[in-house]
Amino acid sequence: MRVQEDLASSGHLPIQLGEFAERLLPHNPSNTIAVAFSGGPDSLALLILAARWVRSHPWVRLFALTVDHGLRAGSAVDAETAGRLASTLGIPHDIVHWGGDKPESGIQAAAREARYRLLAAACRERGCGDLLVAHHLEDQAETFLLRLRRGSGVDGLSAMPSARVLDAGDPPVRLLRPLLDLPRGRLAATVAQSGLEPILDPSNENDRFDRVKIRQAMHVLEALGFDAAGLAGTARRMARAREVLETQVQALLATHAVLFPFGYVEADAAGLAAAPSETRLRALAAILKAVSGRAYGPRMEGLAAIEAALLDRTLGRGRTLNGVKFALTRGRLLAVREMAAVRKTPTLRLAPGEGGTWDNRFKVGLEAGGGHPYLDVRALGIEGLSALDAAGWVPPLAPKAVLMALPALWAGESLVSAPHLGTLAAEVKARASLASCEFFAQV
Repeated sequence: MRVQEDLASSGHLPIQLGEFAERLLPHNPSNTIAVAFSGGPDSLALLILAARWVRSHPWVRLFALTVDHGLRAGSAVDAETAGRLASTLGIPHDIVHWGGDKPESGIQAAAREARYRLLAAACRERGCGDLLVAHHLEDQAETFLLRLRRGSGVDGLSAMPSARVLDAGDPPVRLLRPLLDLPRGRLAATVAQSGLEPILDPSNENDRFDRVKIRQAMHVLEALGFDAAGLAGTARRMARAREVLETQVQALLATHAVLFPFGYVEADAAGLAAAPSETRLRALAAILKAVSGRAYGPRMEGLAAIEAALLDRTLGRGRTLNGVKFALTRGRLLAVREMAAVRKTPTLRLAPGEGGTWDNRFKVGLEAGGGHPYLDVRALGIEGLSALDAAGWVPPLAPKAVLMALPALWAGESLVSAPHLGTLAAEVKARASLASCEFFAQV
């Protein structure tokens, strides 16, 4: 509580509603939004401001969403307290729970991933197009220092964006950070002005965690001239450098690579090899993400090994990284989804009229089930290819490994439809298409 009192009495002015609106409105927020609300000082300041803004925009619906990670004894009580705070502000509140087993190491990273996954799902259930989070200037600086310590490159040292896609579904859910350029003290002053009492999470003072250590070290760094505003400014400049590099990657891939509707990439090996190393590595990472469906690229050592094999032409029949097999044949780099990785993809069960994303790569919809109450989406595999072959199907010109990794609809062990290729039941109507992929114009 002492830290919060110090911040609130440090001369910072409360955030005015006009300032909040100036930061929110350029993003054209949806008519249904949510605030990620722990009840702590930062998220309480955000909810106070969002509640005020909604009162002047009565057509906008606002929810407060609290994730109970279940990592400490008092988390459930705090979640209920957060609900009472939201109720005081007249905002509907829901608690979402992180169930299942928890990892023994890397708990903060795992909790962060779970939190955003649960919040995105909660937003989708409520029709929220935007999730607001309370990251501020010091968060930006701390993130920069954490990544600098880990030896991150341009991407890692880039600033957190004020907006990004959180869930690329249809429609997408965005994550917005309307307070990102404001210091923590102004958030604390906003809470103090409201008279509400925030929840103080003891883990925020636990120096077992790297972010807490960085936060505690900021006082020393500030004395040396490394203040939060300066560090955040450097992060923003790194973000501009990243934008330039991404433009170069996009041009390289547009010239030398093709992403096919079946979810694989072919690229001119010589064209990639002639590019500067940084651009080439980024292009390979973009190819890998497009084919694997992963949101994040691989570790640098794995990517560098693929690059080295491409340059010295030892890639040969192939190397696998993050569920993608890279191979070199007749001067063409081929990147296909590895079947062993596809088999680990959870089955997507669809009832008629439903849709979803399978393997993080394909959007699949079932329009008519032909009398089936539901059908399961999983890989076509060799069994599916054999069933199509027995039905007289003529395969398209594509690698067999690519065809086996396509989504198919099954009734038990019986193939019903392979939306890209054909159907074995005329009354079943399904569709499948690639999810959007960064950098690539799909053909």
